[in-house]
Amino acid sequence: MKKRILMIEDDEELCEEIGEILIDEGYHVTTASDGLKGKRLLEKSDYDILILDVKLPCLSGLNILEIVRKQKLELKVIILTGKPLTKNFKRAESCTGEEDVLKLADEIISKPFDVKTLLAKIKELSSRTGA
Repeated sequence: MKKRILMIEDDEELCEEIGEILIDEGYHVTTASDGLKGKRLLEKSDYDILILDVKLPCLSGLNILEIVRKQKLELKVIILTGKPLTKNFKRAESCTGEEDVLKLADEIISKPFDVKTLLAKIKELSSRTGA
């Protein structure tokens, strides 16, 4: 069975490019260009993996991540961010509370990123608990 991925990313060109690559890799991919559309898609369907940009129009990726975890949705979350964050959640800027929310993510990938890195993370998460 194909793994279902929802990608919420406001860079439509990046979203289309990544979506095509994931489809070629055998995934079923749905995309949204803003947070509200993404939230609606999450409410309507089950996904195995969520690829989520932090900065989104209408509803931030961090808000969506909080919703996903509060509702205990059974999906893995990969955060895409242009901010200089690491999996250890350290940042040069002063703390804003974002680090606590980001701890809810399964993986964080900083932009710009290599598509091979994203694919490797997706495969790794897919192998964990059948995601």
